[in-house]
Amino acid sequence: MKIGVITSAYPEFEDDPHGIFVHRLMREISKKGHEVYVIAPFAGEKTQYNLEGVNVERFNYFYPKRYQRLAGRAGMIDNVKEGTLVKFQVLTFLFYNIIYSLRKLNNMDIIHVQWPIPNGLGALFLKKLYGIPYINTIHGEEVHLSKHYHLLFALRWLVNNSSKTITNSTATRKFSIDAGLDGEKIDVISFGVDTEFFRPLDVYKDEKIFQILSVGYLIERKGFEYLIRAMPHILKEYKNVRLKIIGSGPLESKLKSLIQELDLQEQVEIIKNVSDEELLTTYNSADLFVLPSIVDSQGNTEGLGVVLLEAMACGLPVIGSEVGGISDIVKNNETGILMQQKNSLLIAKTILKLIDNTNLRKELSIRGCQMVREKYSWYNVSKSYIEFYKIS
Repeated sequence: MKIGVITSAYPEFEDDPHGIFVHRLMREISKKGHEVYVIAPFAGEKTQYNLEGVNVERFNYFYPKRYQRLAGRAGMIDNVKEGTLVKFQVLTFLFYNIIYSLRKLNNMDIIHVQWPIPNGLGALFLKKLYGIPYINTIHGEEVHLSKHYHLLFALRWLVNNSSKTITNSTATRKFSIDAGLDGEKIDVISFGVDTEFFRPLDVYKDEKIFQILSVGYLIERKGFEYLIRAMPHILKEYKNVRLKIIGSGPLESKLKSLIQELDLQEQVEIIKNVSDEELLTTYNSADLFVLPSIVDSQGNTEGLGVVLLEAMACGLPVIGSEVGGISDIVKNNETGILMQQKNSLLIAKTILKLIDNTNLRKELSIRGCQMVREKYSWYNVSKSYIEFYKIS
């Protein structure tokens, strides 16, 4: 089967985090003997390449090319706030998305659209002109974006013309139905984890330090500010606790300033994106993983929380906010701990509860790791997608 993928985020190299979960799905589908062709907007470096068996071509969406800003690594939702020129590039992006879709994907068996807003128009034209069916994956951001910019009519149009639309969590499915999308066309398939790679390892741990880890793009909806503000409360009880945040993004300077303001330079560090091998070691050398996601000022929130799955696959006990799709994978007091969002004192109390209870941490890590391996391996997730490809 020849599968065309239209996406606005895709990695340029193996350890590139930009759209990495999309690549891991398509890589697994490619491993099963299918041909995968991805088109994505230019993001600053490569234009045509093969990444682990997946063919990728990037298109320019504005000229002169050096002024392209919409599809940069901060993500379209954040980039579009930069000014009038970037907002205008939404229109040119839609135009070139259609042109490149028609030129490059007109001989596919099926089209898979990631984020139907803004990527679905090309697939719709391919269906109308060449009879090629398409399915969508909705991640959540596009529903909030469509509401904010009064584009729900367009999202409904793209969903109603597709063979099937997949959401990454039950929460995203509910957002979609509440927004007026056809619930009969919407199913849930969560993103997954490479459980052969992300696994428990016997690595060195400093027994004198209790290491908390968090991973994610440094944007508002990840809620890192609240986790950092929880640290002084934790350090009053345990001086040996450390927090490591792995990621980069537009809030990096603000978060580093907060660390200085709270005089936490010795206890909290932010590390820019690391290789998968380094990330695997870091997961395994930590004692606890926390994802303090929130509903941000635009109404956007966590679609699923794939880093929670990675941490659980490595045998880490996890804490996550009770927002978005996190509750799909973190069952409170079974596979992790759920907590209220935007509450630094509660974050501190929840972390202290686990620091004090070694047995609970061990139980959560065992159950969480087992659940991820049974339900969320990319091998099983990709099989579910392939079934939808076949019936579309």
